[in-house]
Amino acid sequence: RSVMDQRPWRQMQGWLFGLIALSWVLMLTTVDTVKCNGHGLGETPALLWGVAIAVATAATVTEIWVVPPECSDGRFTSRFFTWLNILDVGTDCLSAGAIIGSHWCEDSKLDEAWKQVLDQSLLPFHMSLWLIAALAWAAGGIQLFFASRVLDREDFASGADLMGFETLAAMEWELVNTDQDGGPDGVSDIGCPGDAATPTPAAEEKKALGAGRKFVLRVLTENLIQAHLQTTVLGLSLALGGWTPASRKMLVSVVLSLVLLLWKTHGGLVTMATSKEAPEDLGIMYCVLCGLFSPYIVCIVYAIAKMVAIFTCPDHLLNVTGCAEVDF
Repeated sequence: RSVMDQRPWRQMQGWLFGLIALSWVLMLTTVDTVKCNGHGLGETPALLWGVAIAVATAATVTEIWVVPPECSDGRFTSRFFTWLNILDVGTDCLSAGAIIGSHWCEDSKLDEAWKQVLDQSLLPFHMSLWLIAALAWAAGGIQLFFASRVLDREDFASGADLMGFETLAAMEWELVNTDQDGGPDGVSDIGCPGDAATPTPAAEEKKALGAGRKFVLRVLTENLIQAHLQTTVLGLSLALGGWTPASRKMLVSVVLSLVLLLWKTHGGLVTMATSKEAPEDLGIMYCVLCGLFSPYIVCIVYAIAKMVAIFTCPDHLLNVTGCAEVDF
């Protein structure tokens, strides 16, 4: 039988609901158990970090288990990024919970420092950090909601991709991107993707649309927001209390968000650039991607600049006018 007949529907459905439950449990538990840490960011219990790492490892093991060994050659990179993707789900929830929990710490001055930074910037509005963190956490839920909508026999690859299972998504794209007649031009005898697959127009369109959906739902609404939020909170915490265990954990989350942001940007651009589907056939998705591309690149550069500012600016903060200052 081919891999197409053995796609792990139950395993992915189980992981979908598992990731939703993980998001709620980690975020709410962190809010309830965060350890107040002076003026800066509260500290997340180490046990919850262990849970996030264990879940990411279990997800990767599941992916290894459901993919036949004959089809596994050369897929170390995609499996590694599966582990990073699932870990990122956990660390984003932990970071959001720490920010929200710190809001109720009596000595925390994160919101006051954040207001000072906003006053020095060009932004015309003020929103509390805990509310921004809650919205950023909710963005991950939107991504999983859409994964639940497409995780079916018609678009399994997009669902797995949105959930972060890189190897399964890549294999499904390779298999869908053939004439699927079971012959030697697309699928080998054991059902693994072949090297001589003939792309079909419908498959090319589905893959391009899947890449666009991933870009909007996963990269824009989650990774980019989280990268900016976490970098800002890290800088504020350092300005208020220096390097602490809480700020070091946030640094790990920031680096993870930036690495995945760059990786997914690269993958999305490669997919769109190599697609044989005509731009006009992608309809509104193509227009949306073109309209978002330039500001998106600016936001990536700005996120990286904020990371550099953590180690170069006196108060570890950057806004659009230069190094920011906090005075306490």
